[in-house]
Amino acid sequence: MINYLKISKFFLYLAPFSAAIVYQGTLFPFIVGKYVFFRIVVDLALVFFIWAWATNNRIANYELRITNLLRQPLVIAVAIFTFIFVLAGFFGVNPTASFWSNFERGEGSLQLIHLFIFFALLVAIFRDEKSWRKMFIVLVGVAALVIGYGLAGALNIGNFIGSNLCLRFSGSLGNAAYTGTYLIFAIFYAAYLAVEEKIKFKRLFFIGLSALFFIFLLFTQTRGALLGLGVAVIAGLCYLFFSLPKGKIKKVILLSVVLLIVSGGLAIKYRRSINIMPFCSSEVGGGNRILDVNFGTETFQTRLLLWKESIEAFKERPILGWGPENFTVAFEKYYQPQFTTWYDRAHNIFFDYLVMTGMLGLISFLGIFIVYYWQFFKSNCNKNQLSVISYKSLVGKALLFALPIAYLVQGLVLFDVLPIYINLFLFLAFANWKFTSK
Repeated sequence: MINYLKISKFFLYLAPFSAAIVYQGTLFPFIVGKYVFFRIVVDLALVFFIWAWATNNRIANYELRITNLLRQPLVIAVAIFTFIFVLAGFFGVNPTASFWSNFERGEGSLQLIHLFIFFALLVAIFRDEKSWRKMFIVLVGVAALVIGYGLAGALNIGNFIGSNLCLRFSGSLGNAAYTGTYLIFAIFYAAYLAVEEKIKFKRLFFIGLSALFFIFLLFTQTRGALLGLGVAVIAGLCYLFFSLPKGKIKKVILLSVVLLIVSGGLAIKYRRSINIMPFCSSEVGGGNRILDVNFGTETFQTRLLLWKESIEAFKERPILGWGPENFTVAFEKYYQPQFTTWYDRAHNIFFDYLVMTGMLGLISFLGIFIVYYWQFFKSNCNKNQLSVISYKSLVGKALLFALPIAYLVQGLVLFDVLPIYINLFLFLAFANWKFTSK
């Protein structure tokens, strides 16, 4: 008998490959192919899941799976956010744009509904360590393809699209800022696989992959992503420091935190003398942009003006906002002559949700992470368990503690796109399994 559940699972494994797709037959080659492919495979995964349920396959325990979905706090939090997001679209200034988005972005309520279906299917189907390990291997493989595409473009191989490495590496995402955030998730997947791996050779391989992803994150020269990763690493080390008993390892961790903070501060202070890409000439692009943290730059001042405008727009529609994909309407109404660029996002995930989905949308978004950390600490509160917990398990927990922090910090200066959304919802599904598997 055909196992429709396995077919559904197969399509879920395909979903992350969206990030590696570049279709040059459209006006927006780095965008359209990704969301078309993602929606198709998610729809197919849903169809085969329903088909499996309809054939009354008792082994799958579908009633139990669906009941469990409705009882899990993190699933409920994500569902509430999705509901409010869609509701804000119906009550926004342009419900059609909110639901369908546009050809360039491909976001909106339709996209978020697909992301929630993707999340829910992962929660329902991926119910063991082996499945998640395979998914993480797929994810690091896709990240390698993302990098490979960018290298092919930089080397002018075939018809691959890409720029010189010195001009900020963008991979197959087409935008260096997106790629920087995407690689934060890739680093997490590789690091987690390394922690869980028992064979030394494979463990070293995943550590090497994590280092490779970090190098290319530097090549993106995305300051927000590097800052987010740096804060997350420090947060993870602090978690380890407070979780471990007294001993040499705890002292080493404390020293590492101090060195990271001091070295980061010195790197920013002496950024003019540091070039992380010495093979690039300053005329081509140089390599110290990623350390050039200066709040007086025109870029940052424009962001400040944009965020102030976002607050004014929020005041006009505070409950459910202007609707997803309607930021441009608010931007044009509160337009300031100082702007030299047209914006359809606030370049800050918090202001984006505040303007487009209002107070309810932002609260429900933040609620996901409140529930996440509530479950995280709740799952670690058993003192008997902590007394025998291994270093390996603690490092894994530190990674789980740190990744959402990296995402939220980088979100202060960027907005979400499909490859980032896929990784966020997938990570939340994985975390939900970690919290509830026992």
